[in-house]
Amino acid sequence: MKKKKWLMAVVILAVLVSALLYTLLMGHQADTDYNEASTNNAETDEPFNIISFEDGKANGFVGRAGSEVVSVTDKENHTEDGKHALMVEGRAVDWHGPTLRVEKYIEQGSEYKVVAWVKLIDPARATIQLSTQIGDGDEASYINLSSITANANDWVKLEGTYRYNNLSSGYVTIYFETIDNPAASFYIDDVQLEKTPSQAVEVQEDLKPIKDVYEDDFLIGNAISFQTLQGIRFDMLEMHYNSATAENAMKPGELQPEKGQFKFSSADKLVDAMLDVGIKVHGHTLVWHQQSPDWMNTFIDNEGNKVYLSRDEALENMRTHTKTVVEHFGDRVISWDVVNEAMNDNPPNPANWRASLRQSAWYHAIGDDYIEQAFLAAREVLDSHPDWDVKLYYNDYNDDNQNKSKAIYNMVKEINEKYQQEHPGKLLIDGVGMQAHYSINTNPKNVALSLERFIELGVEISVTELDIRAGENHKLTDKLAKEQGYLYAQLFELYKENADHIARITFWGMDDGTSWRAVNTPLLFDSNQQAKPAYYGVIDPTEFILEYSLEEADIR
Repeated sequence: MKKKKWLMAVVILAVLVSALLYTLLMGHQADTDYNEASTNNAETDEPFNIISFEDGKANGFVGRAGSEVVSVTDKENHTEDGKHALMVEGRAVDWHGPTLRVEKYIEQGSEYKVVAWVKLIDPARATIQLSTQIGDGDEASYINLSSITANANDWVKLEGTYRYNNLSSGYVTIYFETIDNPAASFYIDDVQLEKTPSQAVEVQEDLKPIKDVYEDDFLIGNAISFQTLQGIRFDMLEMHYNSATAENAMKPGELQPEKGQFKFSSADKLVDAMLDVGIKVHGHTLVWHQQSPDWMNTFIDNEGNKVYLSRDEALENMRTHTKTVVEHFGDRVISWDVVNEAMNDNPPNPANWRASLRQSAWYHAIGDDYIEQAFLAAREVLDSHPDWDVKLYYNDYNDDNQNKSKAIYNMVKEINEKYQQEHPGKLLIDGVGMQAHYSINTNPKNVALSLERFIELGVEISVTELDIRAGENHKLTDKLAKEQGYLYAQLFELYKENADHIARITFWGMDDGTSWRAVNTPLLFDSNQQAKPAYYGVIDPTEFILEYSLEEADIR
């Protein structure tokens, strides 16, 4: 009996010791997990020391393409007492240039200023651009921070700011490129990255949601990238918009970079994220002369020359891409830009729309019926799925140019009338997309004329990429801000008057900081996501026009 009690005591003691050890171990693990979580969420940004290249090293700068030559040289420097700078040579494409990983210096939600000095080597004049990349591969976003036209032998300053609201990718760079001379060579020196005093911002919840104001008129959309899926920009998207267009993720070069190798995962993430919160998706774009891989319509011959494919080969590539993509996304999208930007700017004889077409690789490989063929391929998929309600659009810019809008009108009219000969009562092209990349000098009367012309076609109209350039060098004066708001108000009065024919109004960017035209501050919200006069011009165009007119009258 004593032996049993002794054994029982040993067992109980062992259990107690095990429990104690387990508690200590789990406590340590919990502390470790907490510390890791704290580290991941705390202000972990390291100080960034000015890179002057005086140590003779590139300090992390490498070539974006890998083919350009990035090296430290003593041939030039920016500061009087310096001896070195970074030299960039051997470039062949505009986006080639030096890049630097900087995510370890950045705290999510904070705004940072980037400063660098650049000096052009060759040619005598070129525009150099400073940008930031967030995310890598298919999910990357590219934001222009600053650009300047430089003269050879003069040091010039590039300076821009950006608020990094989404660092979930763990990948951020700053980089330099040119936008008008792919072979330009240049120096960079004295690169700085510093957090600004600007405080983190929140959504202005007291604003009227734009989608609610126009809920009885048309959908209100915006362009999205992976940076939109987290933080304040996602909150703004949910608050103000009920439709979305992928800025890049659904373009041909992203979905099928190599023949037969379709890559849908990134685009699917964007589409699914929108559908999860009740936002409808427009597909952009199937056939375009840009951001499409060369293999689709050209090849390199034995002598190294780029040659157009035969009509049959190029047509097969176009049809396969169009049918595969439309089939894949199905009725998860409400519409497609089937063909994008096929028309020349300001064609002299718009009555001859075929002669007005852009001489793109698609045009040369297939012929002037490539547009019709693209729509036929997309329509074939939709005809096999009669339960899908998906509209097929032709999309183009400079739609306020009357010659261009006439050429587009003539093209859509002829293609649809031809199709109706065999398919009475049906349209091949369902809609015309007016991109609406305007400036404060745009005459709204010209926009109205083009809109009325497209309405006559009996098709659906959408304003697909709306923005209005106003400022310069990322700055907007009060006067220009009001003029920008006034034009937005004029346009939305026009759109509301024609709401029966308009399906969707899409702004091209969430705020000035993410706009592809950031230098011209073209959107409704500034780079800190705060409402500008442009927002109020959209929300209540009649009132804004009245107040603006009274103010102008007082000035006069």
